[in-house]
Amino acid sequence: MRIGTTLIPLVGWWLDSQQPEAGRSRHLEAIRILVENHRIEAIELNGDFAMLYPQVIDKGYYELVAGLQEELGFACTLHLPFLWLDGASLNEPARQATMLSLEQVVEATSSLLIESYVFHLWGMWTSLLTGIQDLPPEEKQGFLNEILLRAERTLVGLGGLLAPETICVENLERFPFEYVAPMIERLGMRVCFDVGHLVKTGGDALAFLDQHWKLIGEIHLHDALPGGEGGERGRDHLPLGNGKVDCEAFMETLERRGYDKVLILEVNTEDDLLQSLERVRPWL
Repeated sequence: MRIGTTLIPLVGWWLDSQQPEAGRSRHLEAIRILVENHRIEAIELNGDFAMLYPQVIDKGYYELVAGLQEELGFACTLHLPFLWLDGASLNEPARQATMLSLEQVVEATSSLLIESYVFHLWGMWTSLLTGIQDLPPEEKQGFLNEILLRAERTLVGLGGLLAPETICVENLERFPFEYVAPMIERLGMRVCFDVGHLVKTGGDALAFLDQHWKLIGEIHLHDALPGGEGGERGRDHLPLGNGKVDCEAFMETLERRGYDKVLILEVNTEDDLLQSLERVRPWL
């Protein structure tokens, strides 16, 4: 098992497109700090940066990251772009725009040795649509059938760009994962198990491991609190120890079962990362 993180705790989400060299340098320095100072073994890059800030995060930047990867020896994974995108969209031009974004990021990162590509197969509107409770059952099933057709079309297209076994479809909120799990297995792809997403919606992390163990190609770990009574919203991307995830039991289970892939600590601030690293220190 190799434990890693994204760059978000050190760089945040914002980049100044008017100062591209400063932005690139900041991201490259963050990689060095994470690997050399914090003993991080894997870095998950976020493909949305290439789409949101193409003047800064371009093919040349990824070539510099590839140089760092060769120098420092860290494993690299890539979270494919998902902001404002939806691979299961019933709006076909929107789905095609999603495919175009995926193609552009895969091409831009071609100089890197990437172990797994994490993919949000569906977006916010697909999740909302499948969660509407007052739709007539026949109408809701019709929408679901069409969503799954579009989702498979997108996965087949992505499988034409990448080795299917490197594609890891992430479990997200609202949309039931059991709808797409058989499709993922049939296409020879993998699952990115996001523990926080599952726990936020009241799921059992160890039960999910048992159910999907042979398909899991990557894990995202962060703490979470399920939604409560009275409409209280759940929360995720919390530092380990601040929610309902039993981190020790989860990590011990992974070790016992011989998990040998990447685990990404997916938190948003440096303090949260340091706290989470302390919780997983015995497994580093």
